[in-house]
Amino acid sequence: MSPYRMFWFIIVFSILFAGVGRADEDAVAKYRDYLPEQLLALSDEIRRSSVPMMLSAAASLAKSPAGDLVMQANLNALMYDGLADYDGAKRAFQADLGEEPTGTLTVWQIHSLGYRASRVNITSVSFFPFDFGGTMTENWAFVKGTVEIIDEKIAYPINHVDIECSRNEGTCEYRQIALTLPDENSWVHSYHVGEIADDTYRITRWEGQLIDAVPLNNSACRTTQLSLNFETQEFFEIARNNTAGDCETMLGVTLPRLEKPRVSRVVDGREIISAEFKAISEETFTFFSSSFRSRVEKFVSQERED
Repeated sequence: MSPYRMFWFIIVFSILFAGVGRADEDAVAKYRDYLPEQLLALSDEIRRSSVPMMLSAAASLAKSPAGDLVMQANLNALMYDGLADYDGAKRAFQADLGEEPTGTLTVWQIHSLGYRASRVNITSVSFFPFDFGGTMTENWAFVKGTVEIIDEKIAYPINHVDIECSRNEGTCEYRQIALTLPDENSWVHSYHVGEIADDTYRITRWEGQLIDAVPLNNSACRTTQLSLNFETQEFFEIARNNTAGDCETMLGVTLPRLEKPRVSRVVDGREIISAEFKAISEETFTFFSSSFRSRVEKFVSQERED
């Protein structure tokens, strides 16, 4: 599936399951202020059918034999004094969340504590090759880099693509992997690397330093053309309408026609990926206790003055 098809699949999936998404948000809102014992007092049927998994997990953790120790460690990871002053640390954490500092954590607060503690330990990873460029011989060509959509935000900005073309076979093999990031509603608090595209394109032009190709299977709502220029090192993907009118997908959702072609390009992804991880690091810093952040900011300010 090409980046454009994946992009539209995500949109379609979001539209189709928007009701489910709202139901989940409603369920979180309904149960987020429950204390662990209140949530566990609900019937098994209600917890299985209505309570978000992350809140059930938080309640189970809190009432487990190691629950307090785990939460103390999480508070310490965020620079609260979870071991020496457990109750005070919980109240300070609640205050930083902008909520009433009762000293008794709700299931949402327990979940948020675990999420934030895990995030401070995964602020950046380094596994994507930053190689960019294209190589072309008489019968073989290869492109690698990061895909970005021009004038739009791509679903997976931290990505790497390989395009390998064979003149003899008349095809280009397109493969793309991407890193997805956890958020506060995630059940698993870790990065995930997955393949989001593995397509075969039919070469329509191999001329000089230029290659054009289209999907071998061209039945989707959008058709994506590869336009590769090895002389200028410019590598584009152009998505166009593949139907005369609006297109109904296999998921039963109708996609409107594109008003204009959607263009992306394969680029050197170092700045893109560095900016994404910088944003993650900046967000993660806000998860630390406010008193710790104040001390860090004061120290940085003094260092700049000196």
